Amino acid sequence: MRNKYLGIATSLLAVALLCAYGVSAQTARQQGKKQTIELKGQKVTTRGAEKDPNIISDSPVNDPNAKIDPPPAKGGPVSRGGAACEVRFDNSTKLFIKVYIDGKYRGTIGPYDDAIGYAIPGETRVYARADFDDGSYVYWGPKTYDCNSGQYIYFKMTN
Repeated sequence: MRNKYLGIATSLLAVALLCAYGVSAQTARQQGKKQTIELKGQKVTTRGAEKDPNIISDSPVNDPNAKIDPPPAKGGPVSRGGAACEVRFDNSTKLFIKVYIDGKYRGTIGPYDDAIGYAIPGETRVYARADFDDGSYVYWGPKTYDCNSGQYIYFKMTN
């Protein structure tokens, strides 16, 4: 009877180890396609109309000549060439944060909220900024990285 329980325990241990190996191998494969950027906000106390050099456009204006293909999940190409790079924003603060990809405004994220934006594959610059009513602001980045089609960047903003 004791050998029977020992055999069952050994079998369960073997299954658990195989499952753990499968999960760690899958995680390693997924991390090959992901870059994580976690930045702490930097406070700027200067007030006035100084132009932020990291922002090209601060309004949600559409570019009729934009060359961003939709991602595969939205009907875009599945091939490696031309598909968009995904930028996942994680606002881990109590602030409303404006996010920018390649200097262009992509939206505002609420406190403790998430958002996704898309960029043309290749060198991509991500920047985020929380403005205060006294003219000061907190910023994250800019951070430049390579993002190929089908990949994504995880950009986490913290205090």
